[in-house]
Amino acid sequence: MIPYDVLILATGARALPLPIAGSNLAGVLSLRTAADAEALKAALGPGKTLAVIGGGYIGLEVAASGRALGAEVVIIERETRVLARVACPALSEFFSDYHEAKGVRFELGCGVTAFQGEHGHVTDVVLSNGQVLACDAVVVGIGAAPNDELAVEAGLNCTRGIVVDLAARTSDPNIYAIGDVTHRPLPIYDRMFRLESVPNALEQAKQAAADIIGRPTPQMEVPWQWSDQYDLKLQIAGYPFDVDEILIRGDPKTAKFAVFHLHGGQVQAVEAINAPAEFMMGKTLIGNRRAVDKAKLVDLSVSMKEVAI
Repeated sequence: MIPYDVLILATGARALPLPIAGSNLAGVLSLRTAADAEALKAALGPGKTLAVIGGGYIGLEVAASGRALGAEVVIIERETRVLARVACPALSEFFSDYHEAKGVRFELGCGVTAFQGEHGHVTDVVLSNGQVLACDAVVVGIGAAPNDELAVEAGLNCTRGIVVDLAARTSDPNIYAIGDVTHRPLPIYDRMFRLESVPNALEQAKQAAADIIGRPTPQMEVPWQWSDQYDLKLQIAGYPFDVDEILIRGDPKTAKFAVFHLHGGQVQAVEAINAPAEFMMGKTLIGNRRAVDKAKLVDLSVSMKEVAI
């Protein structure tokens, strides 16, 4: 037993497994650690085939990396479009088209029922539509679960992760929690949410440190994250809660555009592809809650600095 005055839990999250036959075969991988990344890199190369289970951002990033290493890649997604749970149809279509142009194949609207193998190593993926796809490696990217078992055992309030306040305090005033394991307030949206991003972990570390040493809690940042795929830089600010309108600034065919999610004329979230000015100003608009002139927002001849009302 180690006594403490203050304890910080930073236990993170773990990749969700796919509980089907063959999931314990060698070559069935997840991606959460540097060791996972090295194992995947070693399994890929020219003449190899990678099957990616899940068409979210992790799945798309893995697919891009697989193609860069010379492997054939197929993405298997149970929904009818990629990014179905996190992006609007226009963004899904853009990424599907971009990946297909890079040689990625898609199997949409079907699940995975089993993995098959020889000599203890995966060789095939069996789909719910009856297809059997040959592969040399599989990456399962279907989400993550918070590692909150220790917090639960300690009697802390846990709901979709360890519940914390804006100082990263748990229900025990001497215990803090930060990062992917937490379920935290988002005052901008008047709700609790579990964020999985590097910026969130860094922000909560600053919140906890300030509270422990008696300094004012830093002002909350607008949540943001990014995704790199091929020559695409996707930057995301905010979350599209309660959206009543979606506007696109720029032409997706140019691979330089931004998708703005609005509620009552205010920006709730922005997804910017190779568009840093739209990302930065969109992030500012989310934070200051100023309404925007919709006509100016979609007009590329108008500076982003001039779109607020």
